[in-house]
Amino acid sequence: MELLRNVDLAPFTSIRIGGKASFFASVRDPEALRDLIFFAREKDLPLFVLGGGSNTVFGDVEGLVLNLRPMKRLKVVEAKGGLRIEAGAGVPLREIVSLALREKLKGFYRLSGFPATMGGAVTMNAGAFGVEVADFLETVTFMDWEGKIHRVGREELDFGYRRSPFPGSGVVLSCELFLERGDTEAQAVFEDLRRKRNSTQPLRLPTSGSTFKNPPGAYAGKLLEEVGMKGYRIGGVAFSEVHANFLVNCGGGSLGEVLRIVEEAKRRVREEFGIELEEEVRLVEGRCSDGWKVL
Repeated sequence: MELLRNVDLAPFTSIRIGGKASFFASVRDPEALRDLIFFAREKDLPLFVLGGGSNTVFGDVEGLVLNLRPMKRLKVVEAKGGLRIEAGAGVPLREIVSLALREKLKGFYRLSGFPATMGGAVTMNAGAFGVEVADFLETVTFMDWEGKIHRVGREELDFGYRRSPFPGSGVVLSCELFLERGDTEAQAVFEDLRRKRNSTQPLRLPTSGSTFKNPPGAYAGKLLEEVGMKGYRIGGVAFSEVHANFLVNCGGGSLGEVLRIVEEAKRRVREEFGIELEEEVRLVEGRCSDGWKVL
C-alpha cells in the first residue's frame, strides 16, 4: 500500500481543477482498500472515493482520497440472449460502451461520452438518452465501512435519478451487468446520438459535465439559459456557450470560482422560478464536503 502526501488532484478530474489532498492512495485490491479504511479511522481522516473524476471539482482536501482506477478486472461470459459482464470499479465506462456496440447489445451504448469508471457510474447512477446504469445491473459487490464485502442483487439496492446507496453503504468494488443482444440499429443510433452530443455539449474545454440535476418537470439547462447564465463567467470558470448546464475551465479556474458561479446560478433560478437547483457535480474541499465519508 503506497500512501502519498500532498497530491495535486487537478489531473484526476475532467475539468482539471483541484487543490491538494492531504493523503492519496491508489487501490488495486480489496485487501488494500480494507487497510486504508482502517488507517483512515485510526487517523480520524474522512475518505473520498474517486472514480473517473468526471463530476468532481476539488479544492484542498483534508482527508484520504482513494483512487480506484487500478481495479480494472473485466470478465465477459456468454449468456442466454446476451452477455453477462463483470467489471471492476476502475474499468472505463467507454470499454463497456465499445463492447456493446461491437456485439449489438441493447441500450448501453447510449451511455457513451462519459469519462467515467464503472464504480463511479454505479455510484452516480449515470444516465443519458433515456437509460441509466441501474437498468443493466444484476449485482453490485461492495465493501462496507467495516471492511466486509457484500454481493447484492439489483432489486435490493435503492437507485434513483443520479443517486445510489453509495458511498453511504460502502465502496463499489465491481458490478455485474446483463446486456441483451439484438439491437441491429445500434451503430446507427449511436452515431446519431454522438452527433447530437457533439452539437449540444462543450468538447473543446475541460468540463465537469452536468452541473445541476434536472428538477421535476423541467430542464436545468433551459432554466439557466433563461436567467442569463449561458456564457456567464467568473474568473477562469464559465457556464458553456454551448450548453448552459455545463461548467467549463477557461484556464486557471479554481474551486472558489466554481462555488461562486454555482451559487449565483442557484440564486437566479430561485428568484426567477422559485426552484431550488440541486448540484449533480460534487464540490469537495476540507473535511465536510459532498462525497466525503466520515468514519
